[in-house]
Amino acid sequence: MPALPWMTISHAPPDTECTVMASKLPLRSFLHIPRFLRWTLRIRRQLADAEGLVGYSLDAHLLRRTFWTASAWTDAAALRAFSGANPHRDATTSIRPMMLPSTFVFWTCPASDLPVRWDEVRRRVAGEEGAQVPSEPG
Repeated sequence: MPALPWMTISHAPPDTECTVMASKLPLRSFLHIPRFLRWTLRIRRQLADAEGLVGYSLDAHLLRRTFWTASAWTDAAALRAFSGANPHRDATTSIRPMMLPSTFVFWTCPASDLPVRWDEVRRRVAGEEGAQVPSEPG
């Protein structure tokens, strides 16, 4: 399944320092993919109206039962507000039992460096996988 192309939601001036969040979300079983995808659709609708969101992308590796996300925000507070609001908050509670340990990484970059490239996401996630965090809201 090809990666969902970067969706620009709002344009930030090139020198805006954005907060980037990337995740690797592995599922325990193929049986969990339909439920995970239903939550993904709900979260994408939430993203369309999320205050402070600059853009996002999703890369689904169905045969590996692994989903990758990348998003850029005008600041960390906007990211926290999104992750603490529904449907994202309910999704994390619902899917947590279906997940293997997930990895979340955060960094900042100027808006001129967006969109985030998948090779950068994978490099940064790989650097954090030795210290995986439990599946918690990111």
